[in-house]
Amino acid sequence: MTKLNSFNDVSITMPEEDLFGIDPFAQALAKSLRDMASPMGTTIALNGPWGSGKSSAVNLIRHHLKNDVEDDKLNIIDFKCWWFRGEEALTLAFLQELDSSLQKTLGEKAKNLIPKIGKKLLQAGQVIGPAINIKTGGIWGSLASGTMDFAERFFSDSDPIEKVFKELSDALENQTKRFLIIIDDIDRLTPHEALAIFRLVKTVGQLPRVMYLLVFDRELAEKAVKETYPSEGPHFLEKIIQASLDLPLPTRDDLNRAMPSRVGVLCGEPKTTDQLRRFMNIFHDAVSPYLNTPRDLTRFLNAISVSWPAVAEEVDVGDYLAIETMRLFEPSLYNCVRRRKERLCGTRSDSIGRDDQQKEMEEYLSLVPKDHREHVKLALMRLFPRLENVGYSESSIQEWETDRLVCATPHFDTYFRMSLGDDTLSMSEINDVIGHAGDEEYVRRIFRTALGSIRKNGKSKVPLLLDELNTHAATIQKEKFQPLITALFSIADEINRKEDGDRGGFRIRNNSRIHWLCHKLTWERCSLDERDAIFMAACKTAQLGWLVDFTSSQEANYHPRDGKEPTPLEKCSVKKESLPELKSHTINRIRAAAQSGELASHAELLSILFRWGELADDDNVQVKGWTNNQLINDESVSQLAEAFTGESWSHSMGMFGLGDRVAMRKPRAHIDGLDRILDVKEFRRRLNEIENGDTLQENRKQCVKIFLDAWRAREAAGD
Repeated sequence: MTKLNSFNDVSITMPEEDLFGIDPFAQALAKSLRDMASPMGTTIALNGPWGSGKSSAVNLIRHHLKNDVEDDKLNIIDFKCWWFRGEEALTLAFLQELDSSLQKTLGEKAKNLIPKIGKKLLQAGQVIGPAINIKTGGIWGSLASGTMDFAERFFSDSDPIEKVFKELSDALENQTKRFLIIIDDIDRLTPHEALAIFRLVKTVGQLPRVMYLLVFDRELAEKAVKETYPSEGPHFLEKIIQASLDLPLPTRDDLNRAMPSRVGVLCGEPKTTDQLRRFMNIFHDAVSPYLNTPRDLTRFLNAISVSWPAVAEEVDVGDYLAIETMRLFEPSLYNCVRRRKERLCGTRSDSIGRDDQQKEMEEYLSLVPKDHREHVKLALMRLFPRLENVGYSESSIQEWETDRLVCATPHFDTYFRMSLGDDTLSMSEINDVIGHAGDEEYVRRIFRTALGSIRKNGKSKVPLLLDELNTHAATIQKEKFQPLITALFSIADEINRKEDGDRGGFRIRNNSRIHWLCHKLTWERCSLDERDAIFMAACKTAQLGWLVDFTSSQEANYHPRDGKEPTPLEKCSVKKESLPELKSHTINRIRAAAQSGELASHAELLSILFRWGELADDDNVQVKGWTNNQLINDESVSQLAEAFTGESWSHSMGMFGLGDRVAMRKPRAHIDGLDRILDVKEFRRRLNEIENGDTLQENRKQCVKIFLDAWRAREAAGD
């Protein structure tokens, strides 16, 4: 048992440190030693498996005998057997320790008696191992390899051993003090060294007023005896030991009480009832079954004291403890789980049948011992809901991401790397942004910094920041909505980085993430009047592309096309009566951009042109007037060609039905509906003219060529 407040593998010394009910046992054994009548080399064995708290029990026994020692009724001799290497070194050290202690009490009566006995017990030879220092009653003796001189000096008498034993017994009998020789950690020795200790006790032990307390793992000791004395078996120890006591193991309740309290000190307490419920469920199903001894608990606490600071506040405490338990006690399962993020995170796909799911679970369980499989199965289902026979919605995934559970894809790697993954922001970063959400300059600065921070996948940190704000939208204070939304509107085009979008038909761009955040913040927490005030103010400084997109969406809410129903008012961002003002403001901004040249180079030029025509409600007179002017200039025509060129991604089929492993990019000409915004025939004529001429630099001419090739490919395909 250990001092859990320090998490070190150090035995306790005081009853108040006992968390596992060992002290009552120690008190009882101390009383037995104190009250034992006429001990004659009485030998008591204290048995317990490795890590059960034997050394703590010895310390507590020593504590409860303290008064006897102070009253000079008892002398406790601690023999640190594991300090010495080799049978000869052990024997020399033991006899020297005994000699020093007895001489302090018996004086001249004991002088040279132990050395005389030792000579008969040990043929002097080389002491095995490196130099060893032994503290013997304040006098330091040195035993070193080849110290034959010491052995010869120490064992110098040749009296018969019976006579010497008689003299020593009489000397001990004629005084009142008792001697308790404690030999702890015998199971740290090699089998031959442990047997040397037992032989010494058997030979020297029959002395009046002397008691022995031998502390070891009986199972290991009997195995050592069996290997050396196969015919003796357990009888060898029975001839030496008069009483063998098993250290009481801590109860499951004791361990379960100790663990959460120590984790709370290190990792902090769960903050909500739901977090506490999850923590206790995870603890009982995934952690508790592995904590069977105080040393198990200490090993676990030592491990998390190292790994926790690196991920503090970045993971769920319960999930973290479960994964650490898996790492320490089920390494094969741990190594398998950490390689299967895609198969464990998120919700179960409808395409995966129960048989497949059961087969996968059996695969995990095959990596652990049979008697562990039941609680491992429960633990895996607690950690990864995908393994349950339960359907979970997308809202569940969002909750898992909010709580940073291991089953949430963005946070899975953090549990296995002791660091944040490339797809995750730290909670300190997130809390900092949320705390400063009311500061427009801060919001703009942090997003511009994120835009310049490019990850390994080529995307910036802007999507991460927006996703985290969406995840934690409920924690943003209402009074911060206005400045946060205004700041985002003012940089929306700037941070709508093309490379941040996902490839494929369903592209999620940063502007979509801004829309989601605005909805999460305001739909349920603000009235329509409040939303109207927030968004109309934000639109005054909004960047052009975002302003056009936002205004177009509000127009569609109240005047939907294709026979759709108007959007419910609780999902509208501005009031209907504010729409004319918003549209007028947006059209004026487009006109200003068209005049300044900003419009021609805008990344969302094609979208803006179509929506300009829709918002102006003038049969596209304004937009066509502007585009017709652009067709006069070769540079402007090339800009239009670039703006009208998109891309598609596809997997082609190869030989034998094997498709490409990666999607291939193909330029795509956006020509549908172009007649609404420009003179298509004139545009085509000018493109052909530029392609065959040399009025543009090669990079601008290449934009024209790519667009024309894509247009021709569409025509050839009949699109």
